[in-house]
Amino acid sequence: MNLALRVVSGFVLVAVIAAALWIGTPAVATVVGVSALIGAWELRGLLGRMGPTPPLWLILPLSVFLSIRFVLPASDMAADWAFAAAVVVGLLAGLVTRQSFTGWALAVGGATYVGLCLGFWVAIYRWHVTDANHLGFRLVVLALAGAVIGDSAAYFVGSAIGRHPFFHSISPRKSLEGAIAGAVASLLVGALAGPWLIGISLPLGAGLGALMAVAAQGGDLIESAIKREAGVKDSGTLIPGHGGLLDRADSLVLLAPVVYCYLKLIAFP
Repeated sequence: MNLALRVVSGFVLVAVIAAALWIGTPAVATVVGVSALIGAWELRGLLGRMGPTPPLWLILPLSVFLSIRFVLPASDMAADWAFAAAVVVGLLAGLVTRQSFTGWALAVGGATYVGLCLGFWVAIYRWHVTDANHLGFRLVVLALAGAVIGDSAAYFVGSAIGRHPFFHSISPRKSLEGAIAGAVASLLVGALAGPWLIGISLPLGAGLGALMAVAAQGGDLIESAIKREAGVKDSGTLIPGHGGLLDRADSLVLLAPVVYCYLKLIAFP
């Protein structure tokens, strides 16, 4: 794939994210909701290659709701009623339409993987909504920096000196050297930028960086495993030079809930 095309499409993605963060919560929720919709569509196609295709009427709306629920009124924000509806309505509708039980399970699981996880980006951005110092903005920037810098370090170090395979059966081009370099880079981002950006101590920042490394690389490997089982190279063709949206955002899916839970339970209890 043309390198210039990859660079241009990458800059466009960065510009969209930066603009949404600058505009505010409605724009961030819109970007996350649209991303969940597209990601769920791509995941549905991948899962359909492995077995029964998840029903469209279940995986898409559930994914979108779970992704934007943090901007809804408090009475509607809880995910329990959405999952309850997915269970009761989904199973009954599947019975009437003769959908397979496996397809229903894949739809609910897929919506949880894409929608629920991506929705935590909205939750992180809305952290302390009334905070005049824009803490949520800085939290998102820190988390994105940890993932992007870690991914870049893994790519360049792996390309230069990578010799030992890292989960070769899932992603043959990844190396242990690249994975270590990516983990160290993410850890340093948390340790050095954490105190500066969000005011946590260096040890807490290092802990956050270590978890960011695990979540980002784990998310990448999970999406690679899904594609390998589905027998395809890319999840889609939406982004020139990158494939589908999940191909570009795979490291961000698991990152958001991990960062949110760490901040909620440890850094800002």
